[in-house]
Amino acid sequence: MPQLVHRAGSCEDGPCPNVFDVTGDGQDDLAAVQGTTETDPSMLAQVSRMPAHESLVLVPRRLLLEYADRVRAEAGNDT
Repeated sequence: MPQLVHRAGSCEDGPCPNVFDVTGDGQDDLAAVQGTTETDPSMLAQVSRMPAHESLVLVPRRLLLEYADRVRAEAGNDT
């Protein structure tokens, strides 16, 4: 069963944007993003060929940078 491991964001269990690593079940190369689901048709129309099972999620850029910094720092520690 896949598990979510909190990696970035200020609320591990709250209603604010977060990024999680997905672990287990052969999904260790995935990240999950919690954010505001975009519903504006004009924005969705700009995403080419988005399948029905996908959605556009908005999160602050700083959150993605925080996640990237943590992943890079850990990758540097593995060498």
